[in-house]
Amino acid sequence: MSSTVPDVHRSPFRAAGRALLVTAALSASAVLCLAGAGAAVAASAPAEPAPLTLRDTAGATVTSGDARAVPSFGSAVLAAGCPADADDAARLSVTAGGITVVTSPTVAVAAGQPVEVPMSISFQEVVDGGVEQGDATLALECLVLESGIPSSVVTAATLPVTFAAGTWSVPGAQVEPVPPTVTPTATPPAGGPGAGAIATPSPSATARPSADGDLALTGWQLGGVGLLAAGLLAVGAALLLRRRLR
Repeated sequence: MSSTVPDVHRSPFRAAGRALLVTAALSASAVLCLAGAGAAVAASAPAEPAPLTLRDTAGATVTSGDARAVPSFGSAVLAAGCPADADDAARLSVTAGGITVVTSPTVAVAAGQPVEVPMSISFQEVVDGGVEQGDATLALECLVLESGIPSSVVTAATLPVTFAAGTWSVPGAQVEPVPPTVTPTATPPAGGPGAGAIATPSPSATARPSADGDLALTGWQLGGVGLLAAGLLAVGAALLLRRRLR
């Protein structure tokens, strides 16, 4: 007895469909891998510097001021505080024309607490191009200290500053009018007519010129002449009396 095996005919369209399914699965896997890699890169990228707030010496928030004044503002505040990997100390710096100058003392900070750093000098002292025009960047730097010396510097916050006619301002902020800087002047000496002036001597009672150009007689001289005249009269009277008695 012989068995008959039926012939199986595979459709070419089914094979092509399977190939398409495999290709689609591989493509989806590749897309997921790329997306995961992109997310990892985005997570490792450094965050943008936090905003920096400026205050005057009374503690009020300011966005403009006198660039020639010492200091040009009171302090800079970073509300977010320094990052955990650089929370030993903080300082301020100004960068203009490719030159960076530290403009504050180094102050200690507390982890996770707001940071406030005082400004010590004026913008005019550190900006080579002057403060009549131009711009600069103010930065709050967080430090890692080793034996009191910065071993690592992290820029935690920056703030652009523009200059115009001796004033500084944050771009887009309303510029408050700044009173002109008054230069102190020398005070005249007490009792004198003025600084650097020569006092005119007052006429002396003992050396006042007479009308004919000769020196007038002083009180002592007049007294001496009077005594001499009185003496001569007394002597003359005595002689006259003596002759009459004879």
